[in-house]
Amino acid sequence: MRTTSLFVLACLLLGAAAWADEETAPPLIGDVVNGGKLYRANCAVCHGYDGSGQGPAAKVLGKTRPADHRDGSVMNSLDDRLLFARIREGCRAAGCAATMPAFADLDTLETWDLVSFLRSLHLPLQSFFSLVDQYLVKRYTIGQLGPDEFREGQLERIQKFAGKVDPKDLQQTAFTLFRADPRRPSPELVPQEPRRLAELTKDNKLGYVFFMDFVDPRGARIPVGLALDPNFTITRLVAAGGDPGKANELNTRLEKFIGLGKRGDRPDFKTADKKDKVQASFDEAVRRLYVIAVEAANAYELEEKDRSWADGTF
Repeated sequence: MRTTSLFVLACLLLGAAAWADEETAPPLIGDVVNGGKLYRANCAVCHGYDGSGQGPAAKVLGKTRPADHRDGSVMNSLDDRLLFARIREGCRAAGCAATMPAFADLDTLETWDLVSFLRSLHLPLQSFFSLVDQYLVKRYTIGQLGPDEFREGQLERIQKFAGKVDPKDLQQTAFTLFRADPRRPSPELVPQEPRRLAELTKDNKLGYVFFMDFVDPRGARIPVGLALDPNFTITRLVAAGGDPGKANELNTRLEKFIGLGKRGDRPDFKTADKKDKVQASFDEAVRRLYVIAVEAANAYELEEKDRSWADGTF
């Protein structure tokens, strides 16, 4: 397997001229099994064997807590090259605030093995839109962006369709995914720079992804991943962690919402029959998630509209 990996790496390096501006090696599909061994040997002491960020050494780090590698919102905010850099160079060199040391003793192949294992701990963006090769990420606070009319309209729609919402749920990280250049070996996080943003077009937009908390009938918060196409139709809604058995049961109910929702339509989700009170509660909970996600997408599109390359249609 290692011989095969060396051959693949050589092929990638030969084709690296197209990506000469990249500072790190071209992404490689690593060995997840070996990556797991490396993770347990090097990372688990802080991040935990389950990736939760609650390893034995986490308590002595003070306010700087190790990252939860199961959190798709956090982990997908880093593309593979950034993960590679943080592993090899440590957080200080890679520009993050944590105290993670460098693991420069890992060779290139081992580092890509570790990156692949890290991706196995959470839902990667490719699991929502398989063709993604570029994406944007930005955190929005709904009701605090744009002109008064826009902000007031957002809060009115939240109140009308979602009811009372926890203020922290109005803060959402929006992932906007594009199919821009199929030659890219892995999805690239596009920086918020005018020149780079100008390279993206609305015609190449695949949709949006959000990592949110689903509140079940008992009041428990369960992380889920929600994907919307450009027309705000739900294309995937899936549990993003927790007990596998409970996740399977949850996903059976969440699958009923795929294909629902449309830009400009009322989010009147009715997937339950009259006797299924549990599914009826899911209708209400998913509607709340959907409305919040749509408003976060609207916040992105407001910025998109203001950019010279956008055509301004909603």
